[in-house]
Amino acid sequence: MEEIDKTIESLSDIKNPMSREGILILYSANNIRFERCELYSDFVQSLLTLIFDTYLGDDVTDSVEQIKHFKWCWGKNISNFKTEGFEFKGDTLYNYFLEFMLETYYPLTSKTINPKTNGNILKLWLYLLSYDNQKNVSDVDTMIDVYKLFDESLKK
Repeated sequence: MEEIDKTIESLSDIKNPMSREGILILYSANNIRFERCELYSDFVQSLLTLIFDTYLGDDVTDSVEQIKHFKWCWGKNISNFKTEGFEFKGDTLYNYFLEFMLETYYPLTSKTINPKTNGNILKLWLYLLSYDNQKNVSDVDTMIDVYKLFDESLKK
């Protein structure tokens, strides 16, 4: 019974917001920098906006075309950031966001009917990559994981 109580207690800790000090300690331990968070957030917001604004709709786009659409948007976004002096390389980050979109956006039937869906996806990434937002343990872990993917793909 004591093990169950400890498990429940640790699960509730995952839901509760972390203290600002705790978040900053994790950021410091993982070399998370404010400026990079802003850059990575800008990259994701730009990518998502391209995807949302150029998607032709499910009536003309099958799963193969969705992947081609994502690839085009990714390439365009990479090119846009390269002209600003930021070069992202490698497949890991690409595959992460491709899978994210294939699971969360492309299968939705409401994406062209309900623009709120797009706004919620944008808000999710703004929240996750924000340096200053209060987050729970799970959100901080996700942010650190994505940050590291970006760091690995950013050509220095």
